[in-house]
Amino acid sequence: MKETSATRNEGGPAVCKAVAGGGGDVDGKGSASARRRRRLELCRLGRAAEGSPVPAKRIRSGSDRSLSADSSLETTAAGCWPSRLSHGAVSVIGRRREMEDAFAVALSFLASDPSSAGAKDGSEGEQEQEQDFFAVYDGHGGARVAEACRERMHVVLAEEVGLRRGVGSDLPWEEAMAASFARVDGEVTGGFAPPPKPPPQPAAADDDAGAGNLPYRTVGSTAVVAVVGQRRIVVANCGDSRAVLSRGGVAVPLSTDHKPDRPDEMQRVEAAGGRVIDWNGYRVLGVLATSRSIGDYYLKPYVSAEPEVTVVDRTEQDEFLILASDGLWDVVSNEVACKIARNCLSGRAASKFPESVTGRTAADAAALLTELAMSRGSRDNISVVVVELQRLKTNSRWSSLLRLN
Repeated sequence: MKETSATRNEGGPAVCKAVAGGGGDVDGKGSASARRRRRLELCRLGRAAEGSPVPAKRIRSGSDRSLSADSSLETTAAGCWPSRLSHGAVSVIGRRREMEDAFAVALSFLASDPSSAGAKDGSEGEQEQEQDFFAVYDGHGGARVAEACRERMHVVLAEEVGLRRGVGSDLPWEEAMAASFARVDGEVTGGFAPPPKPPPQPAAADDDAGAGNLPYRTVGSTAVVAVVGQRRIVVANCGDSRAVLSRGGVAVPLSTDHKPDRPDEMQRVEAAGGRVIDWNGYRVLGVLATSRSIGDYYLKPYVSAEPEVTVVDRTEQDEFLILASDGLWDVVSNEVACKIARNCLSGRAASKFPESVTGRTAADAAALLTELAMSRGSRDNISVVVVELQRLKTNSRWSSLLRLN
């Protein structure tokens, strides 16, 4: 895994963090004119994808008819596939003043837990170890809870999974995810205990000097977590970040946003004694624009940290998985995001725009989606994680163009 960081100033600070896995990289070089040309080409590609006809079971524009070979996938043994071929992540501050997003990637994260070692023998146990953890955390009120989730969530989940091994034939993922989210939520809110009294500070000391000793009572974060294994994908979501799976060219949402105006969420908030107020958008108590999050002690019990968990079996049509914060989803639909990522991973984007798109890795796809969100006017932090599940084949036409370039 390679990690790079860069900063830029276009109408304000724009801090960018990128991680590429499986041989992927993110190229941060290029002149201003090249960046402008890249944004224009992204807009053209995004409009083409958004305006394409959407059949019931397949998403494909009329210009894609020559890509029938591109739609075919490399297959493996029935019922079992590599957990991932490559992965890439990009996180940028965007047009915000502060960076409050975070993401986490922990490959084979169950193997690092001592309680998991030797829990099961044979090939089934080995396959369970080959599970990778990916997550996006969108903080609000500060970055502390998002950063705490980045450091702790995969560790806590590995412990909870280890405690539940051997109970039944399948791991109770819903129970393990719920327990993990509850534990991390308890850690960042101080276990709902009264806040400790900060030590006395000299008069000349910085006002924020003792802030690090206080629990994060007014800070919170959404969390979308994906565990990708050889046989199934497990997604847990708490908030309005989102996970979308591309399956056979169709965008399949694996999570549902927790918005205060969602009927069941509004009913839950009101049943707990809270209110949903339309104050520049629907908000819990007129404050928070999401009805579930980790942290936000001062809004409990109206804002819940309980995740919704989705477990899907892997199929030979699974192509890639996208996790992102609402900085992407506020301006890019599921279908357009999958279209852009698919064009990148198949090599079509690099062949059509060789001066601005140089690769076809998951990191390149994450970078393209981030730049598309910026070009469409996203005003939030933007974090995108792309996990390549199967290699998309490129037909002879595009392969020849790639070789010439």
